[in-house]
Amino acid sequence: MSVVMPVRNGGLALLDTIASIRAQTWRDWELVVVDDGSTDGTAVGLAAAARADPRIRVLSPGAVGLVAALNAGLEVARGRLIARMDADDVAHPERLREQVEFLLAPAQASIGVAGC
Repeated sequence: MSVVMPVRNGGLALLDTIASIRAQTWRDWELVVVDDGSTDGTAVGLAAAARADPRIRVLSPGAVGLVAALNAGLEVARGRLIARMDADDVAHPERLREQVEFLLAPAQASIGVAGC
């Protein structure tokens, strides 16, 4: 499972967002954060988060815009499934587990997208 998250000037909310992914009960994930040209302390916070957890990867393509940032994250994502986060979202600790189990259940073979 890859979690793709674009961010521009995420501020303090970004720390809560990353903490909510790190607290997931589903442990087999990577977080791909695309810094979309932040001018605040976002880059410093992202570097610290990536040092603290090797499942967190940071891309810094510059100020490319939301769609290009998302596409950059999707290009490097390694997971079979993709979860989408915004930099000010907080995920319930069971989010990834419930979505993975739902999407991979044999009865759900025709479902390709789940929201929360």
